[in-house]
Amino acid sequence: MHNPYIPEIIKIAARDLRKNMTHSEKLLWKELRMNKLVHKFMRQRPLYVYTEDSWLDRYIIPDFTCLEKRLLIEIDWGVHFEKDVLQLDYEKEKLINQKWYTLLRFTNDQVNQDLSGVLEKIKTHLSN
Repeated sequence: MHNPYIPEIIKIAARDLRKNMTHSEKLLWKELRMNKLVHKFMRQRPLYVYTEDSWLDRYIIPDFTCLEKRLLIEIDWGVHFEKDVLQLDYEKEKLINQKWYTLLRFTNDQVNQDLSGVLEKIKTHLSN
């Protein structure tokens, strides 16, 4: 199901995330936006995820999205390893999987220390 209407609060949140990218997100975005992986990526694009169990319209804002390949990429940093945030990330991942998207997670350290390895893993998923 597609919901073309994105609430203003979600648009503002996505805009803020694009303006305040982490160093790791900037590094990866530089590679993705140069189209080195052939497929088009967008950054912090809201994704509609309707949930039947709660009957609520929900949106998630992944760090990077390739709609063509239904691939989402998240760059995790310190706060993502706290118990409450881990639970939210788990719930978000379930919603993503229900919508037939694949989610790849990388840490800041992975991007900063092994960008070529991260890009290789992304390429592998894009080739499937």
